[in-house]
Formats: sequence, structure tokens, C-alpha cells
Amino acid sequence: MVDKPKIIETQRFEDFRGWMSVSAEGFHVVQINQGFSKKAGTLRGLHFQKGEHAQAKLVSCLHGSIFNVAVDLRPRDIFGYAYGEILSFENQKQMYIPRGFAHGYLTLEENTLMQWCVDNDFCAEAAKAVRYDSDFAWQTEPWPEGEYIVSEKDRNAEKFLFAIAKTK
Repeated sequence: MVDKPKIIETQRFEDFRGWMSVSAEGFHVVQINQGFSKKAGTLRGLHFQKGEHAQAKLVSCLHGSIFNVAVDLRPRDIFGYAYGEILSFENQKQMYIPRGFAHGYLTLEENTLMQWCVDNDFCAEAAKAVRYDSDFAWQTEPWPEGEYIVSEKDRNAEKFLFAIAKTK
């Protein structure tokens, strides 16, 4: 079992036409999703799928930049640990997020396009959300400061209380 998200720095193969890269060999893609945000400061998430419908994700930013976040929801000693990383078209970093994590992102630029590939089908009944400003145990820098543009659904998501959850 993978303990935490993994940052993948793809290797570029360049020539006079531009470049190409190979990412995450061995990741079985079932679905490819894209999200476009017009405004910087748009926050989406933190979303996850419960039980057998859990999804591993391979996240990348195709245009612009995002602060990508994954929170461990698996019942173990790293429960509630949160990891963030800037993913952008320029740095070509990707984040592999194992099953059992909630995922969200904040756009850092206008007109940002990001993509996430998943290894399991979407199931609406298993789709859940955790509020982005919950009490997580950050293992990296937390969300950047600022005012966020957040959907009503994400604003009304249930708060995750790390301190309480660790005692259960």
C-alpha cells in the first residue's frame, strides 16, 4: 500500500518540434476528467469516493497552475495527513494520489485547465466531500492564504476534525 501521494516529475524528450513526456507507467486509467476554472482562487474539493468505489488519481495541470491537495482518510496512523504541491504547465509535475484520499485543488492563475485520471468508475452514491478548511495534519505547506471562490456544495461539506478522528 502506498503511504502518501507521490510527486512525479516527468522526463521531457525535446526536439525542434517541441517535447513529449511519459507519465505514470503502469497506472490503469478507467476515466479521464478535466476541470477548467476561469478565475484564480477557485477552490474545488475535497472530494472522494467511499469503499469499493475509491479511486486512485493521477493529477496534472495542462494550462496555468494549481495548488493540489490530498488528505489521507484511511484508518491508520497517518489518518488526516494532508499533502499539497504546486502543479503547473511549466513545472510538468504530476501527483499520484492512492485510493483512500480526499482530493481538491486551488487555481493559482486565471483560465486554468487541469486533468485527473482515475483507476475506478465514478459512483454517485459513493461520492463524498470533506470541507477544505478542516483541521488536517499538514505534512507540507497548507492552502495558500486568500479569498477562495467555492461552490455551495463544497462550502457545505462536512468538517473533518482531525483531533477527534484520531481518538476514535
